[in-house]
Amino acid sequence: MIGLYLPTSDIDVMILESGIKNPQTGLYAFFRVLSQRGIAKKIQVIAKASVPIIKFVEKKSGAAFDISFDVDNGPKAAEFIKEAVLKWPQLRPLCLILKVFLQQRDLNEVYSSGIGSYALLAMIVAMLQKV
Repeated sequence: MIGLYLPTSDIDVMILESGIKNPQTGLYAFFRVLSQRGIAKKIQVIAKASVPIIKFVEKKSGAAFDISFDVDNGPKAAEFIKEAVLKWPQLRPLCLILKVFLQQRDLNEVYSSGIGSYALLAMIVAMLQKV
């Protein structure tokens, strides 16, 4: 747990070693299952992104999910973030404040030309390295 999430943050899930040759195939198969079983709402496949994902909200809990297939850079990114938060304690409050700022203006989704959490964090780290 890194502690850079908001109460409205989604849960990122990576399905690794799926054996699917094309991630989009897995995303659309997941879409069909979610639709048929009626366990999710607001289902959206973003197949043309640099990291294709399926976004949905689980009906019972209201939890939002982003699921990707066979993209294994997540653990490396998480380790980088953990180290950065330890190195710069001011990173956490700066990141959280800016995430709220972006979210309030609908500028927090990469697929709609916004700034994602990782890019925001990288920009803040770049700024902190100069200070």
